Amino acid sequence: MEHISTVENPTVLNRMGAITSTVCALHCALCALAPALLSVLGLSVLISHEAEWIFTILASIIAIAAAIKGYCQCESWKKPMMFVTGVLILLVARSTEALGINIPEVYITITGGSILVLGHLSNLRACRK
Repeated sequence: MEHISTVENPTVLNRMGAITSTVCALHCALCALAPALLSVLGLSVLISHEAEWIFTILASIIAIAAAIKGYCQCESWKKPMMFVTGVLILLVARSTEALGINIPEVYITITGGSILVLGHLSNLRACRK
């Protein structure tokens, strides 16, 4: 049986990406809506800026890898552009706080994460055809 690495297998990559992006979006929503609950549960580390950047970078790396593989599979720029858009939105959202811009970051990050989830699901369907 031939072993296919995760990076070479777009289906596995997109599943990982969909899970990572979903966790990222849920994390953003939970941190905005229930920070006290996270603290009581001993999960206040998830509210930290470092955790937010880790989620953002991890989701971005997987999305970029899936965009590259997605383009190779279907040779259309539509699906990879969803990934690029989602990654840019996440990076803008994370940067607003650092730049001192008063925009509700949570709405922007949930939007970016949701676009990434949709991109991965769309890519999964395209790879099955």
